[in-house]
Amino acid sequence: MAQQEYIRVPKGLKNVIVDQTRLSGVDPTGQHTIYRGYTIDDIGANASFYEAAHLFLYGHLPCEDELKEIKKKIDYERGNIPEKLFDALKLAPVTHPMYYGSYGVLLLGQYLAPEWDFSDETLYDHALKLIAKLPVIFAAGWHLAHTGTLIRPDPSLDHATDVLRMIIGRMPSKVEARAFESSLVLYMDHGFNASTFTVRVVASTLSDMYSAIAAGIGALKGPLHGGANEKAMVMLLEAKKQAEEKGVPLEEYIVDYIKAKLAKKEKIMGFGHRIYKLHDPRTDVAAKYIKQLKDGEWWLKVLKKAEEVMWQEKKLPANIDFYTAVLYYQLGIPIPMYTPIFAMGRIVGWVSHYIEQVKDNKIIRPTEEYVGPTGLKYKPMHERCKQ
Repeated sequence: MAQQEYIRVPKGLKNVIVDQTRLSGVDPTGQHTIYRGYTIDDIGANASFYEAAHLFLYGHLPCEDELKEIKKKIDYERGNIPEKLFDALKLAPVTHPMYYGSYGVLLLGQYLAPEWDFSDETLYDHALKLIAKLPVIFAAGWHLAHTGTLIRPDPSLDHATDVLRMIIGRMPSKVEARAFESSLVLYMDHGFNASTFTVRVVASTLSDMYSAIAAGIGALKGPLHGGANEKAMVMLLEAKKQAEEKGVPLEEYIVDYIKAKLAKKEKIMGFGHRIYKLHDPRTDVAAKYIKQLKDGEWWLKVLKKAEEVMWQEKKLPANIDFYTAVLYYQLGIPIPMYTPIFAMGRIVGWVSHYIEQVKDNKIIRPTEEYVGPTGLKYKPMHERCKQ
């Protein structure tokens, strides 16, 4: 029997192509991320949440009847949450809200899909259920833990408007709702990122969609994947406080603040990207909405000045997280909810990747290289624990 040949790849799978996808990835020029053939910034600037979700799930932007149908389904499912799920969330302690998502999704799977199959009807029905219900779980978990109140969904409202309303506890303006909706679209997918790959690994075992999405939420919770927008806003607020104490405008002080952090070898969150080496075009979309919101012109001056110094010092462009941090702050969203909002958009990509994986499946199971000791023999405790 021939000896098995192995392929050694870089740690972390960096630059390793593990599979093909029709959903999203880098275009042939290496300049853009594409969503089903469209650039991510084009769809983020122009498509509604429903249009982008339809594009991911069904492979094309919807016609009028298709748009009405997916909107009807998402709005209905958002308003139709098992009451026992809310009861369970009332018992959850005050923790990082990403826990509410993974906890709630697993409970939702037990209520809605105790048995699982891989028919198209099951896959697409539960994909839309998860897209619609995950934001409700996050918003309900947050408010129940922090205020003891439950803000219920309103299926008569558009998805983004209703989700933002549930998070901030008031009816948003049309400009606020559109800014929030655009950010959800910009976050929908990004190739085989860590959480998406996690979803595909779980899917490849033929586990159910709810288990796979719960695993994806867990991967996104990690600070090396999600959370950059949270840390970026904390950093900006720290710089703002120091600037006020010194009596210096933040748009000027941010230069010294960043240089001081770099001198201490500290990481500046919201900069650098695996794909966008010169400019992240998604930031242009976010900037358009930041400008329309509270103190928008001033915030853009701060962001641009930070970009200038980071490019001068490190040749790193700002990424979407640096901009959505400010966008969400302008909307009055609590900082710990920034990563859950990332998941509220990314859920569309996750369920789409789950479907793509199971439709052409092979279990994802790499091989390890064991480098630990060998030849050890078991000894009774009185022999192995001699004083």
